[in-house]
Amino acid sequence: MVEDEKHDGNGESSKKKMRDMKLPLKPDITDLIGQRLRQFYEGVVDQPVPDRFLQLLDELDRASTTKKPK
Repeated sequence: MVEDEKHDGNGESSKKKMRDMKLPLKPDITDLIGQRLRQFYEGVVDQPVPDRFLQLLDELDRASTTKKPK
């Protein structure tokens, strides 16, 4: 489902305005955000790769090696 964007009289969407706004953050806040993002990333990296994903990668490898060159 596509979300409708609201436009002002100039044709700019509210989402675009929000993207273009640059709000200054205090250094301690940016440091905290960085720490939390690193923690989250490390947690994701430590997760095992799901078996189904490994199966799909294996199938893709087999399909690409059995393809005849043109």
